[in-house]
Amino acid sequence: MTQSETIWIDRRFSGPHGSGNGGYVAGRVANLLGNGPAEVSLRARVPLETALEVKRFGDGAVQLMHGDTLVCEARRAAPSLRPPLPPFDWALAERLRESGGGQVGSVFANCIVCGRDRAVGDGLQCWAERVPGKPGQSLSLYLPHEAHTDEEGRIRPEFVWGTLDCPGAWAAQDAGEERPALTGRLTAQIFERPRPGQRCLVVGWRTGVDGRKLHAGTALYRDDGTLCALAQQLWIVLRQ
Repeated sequence: MTQSETIWIDRRFSGPHGSGNGGYVAGRVANLLGNGPAEVSLRARVPLETALEVKRFGDGAVQLMHGDTLVCEARRAAPSLRPPLPPFDWALAERLRESGGGQVGSVFANCIVCGRDRAVGDGLQCWAERVPGKPGQSLSLYLPHEAHTDEEGRIRPEFVWGTLDCPGAWAAQDAGEERPALTGRLTAQIFERPRPGQRCLVVGWRTGVDGRKLHAGTALYRDDGTLCALAQQLWIVLRQ
């Protein structure tokens, strides 16, 4: 271990149950590794408005700690799955957006990524929905906003990671068969960060189910077909 530091997750970056959104937090931790793909494993719910200790190790890995509790850990790794290829049904994605996302009154309503309680420029409004007649698939329009950009005018990496998170949950389980689940691991690679005004689409697809472990992939595309980012996901169903 070479050094120690802290990071802070503001409450506006929440996911369900008053904890940090898994994709956003994973992106923040991945940033600690520098540019490039990363695998982030979430080991506990991420507390908000709390100084979390970062531990760095000689092999480049990092851990995020809340006291003695391991919150998450990251290492250099790339997703190993192949993304679907365009073209995609953008008109269908527009229609599905009307009913997708974390609905008002649900535990996901205030999620920074998919919550429908989050206003334009506040939440990412990445409102995923399952594709009718195609089990294990989801679509989500994403309209990048300037409030989420860096000094280069591109969407910050942690928000790109966010867009790759929640849409996978809609693909991992079919409607009517949902079990409460949280992000367990997100392995992602960003190829090109979008700019505001570039309409985007997140495609989600289920890759497997193993008991309480749900596997999915997500890919972020611009409407010109450019693949912006790719993620491989593990979701963990909560014990009853």
